[in-house]
Amino acid sequence: MTNIAIFSCPKVTNKLGCSGSDCLDELRNRLGPYEIYDSSESLEMIGVINCPGCPAEADSERIINQVQYLLKFKVEKIHFTNCLSFYCAFRYNYQVLIEGKFPNIEVVQGKYESAVLSCIPKSLNSVKM
Repeated sequence: MTNIAIFSCPKVTNKLGCSGSDCLDELRNRLGPYEIYDSSESLEMIGVINCPGCPAEADSERIINQVQYLLKFKVEKIHFTNCLSFYCAFRYNYQVLIEGKFPNIEVVQGKYESAVLSCIPKSLNSVKM
């Protein structure tokens, strides 16, 4: 069994009203970034954490605290949501932060080239994040 958590973008969740259902559906059906798991492998979704905000607002300590809490539940991988993997210019900085502080946790970026981003409106450029 692999214990996973999801790291999401609160701006997409709050401003665009994304419920995260597409990402959870991908998890259930082993689509997109979850294609890396063998269908016989059991996955346990142990939590969802939110980014503290874009780097001007970001508090790296908050990310660290959230991930430390996930250690209680033996998190092994943290999947970035598709929106975070696709739209966040700082996603690799967050990945380096998490993997640097927690070398036993792997960060998995969304596989947005094959994923449906139905929670993101086509006119995203008109929405100021």
